[in-house]
Amino acid sequence: MTTWIIAYNKDGNTETLKTESDHQPDIDEAVELVTQMARREFGEGDLDHEHDPDLEDTPATRLAERYGITITGISEA
Repeated sequence: MTTWIIAYNKDGNTETLKTESDHQPDIDEAVELVTQMARREFGEGDLDHEHDPDLEDTPATRLAERYGITITGISEA
């Protein structure tokens, strides 16, 4: 197994999440892993936030709207 580092930005700070996998996580897998971490650490987030109708409703968009988190990179440790 390989250790992968998912870099993300929250509140203007770059943070990382490490994960073990045989393959490099794609962006959808990275979003899911960071969303799971955010739920554990920050609860359900801003559920009352009104979704911007001009933005596509994707897991990455929901992560940004609820927790203020954007994925910035995926690299091998």
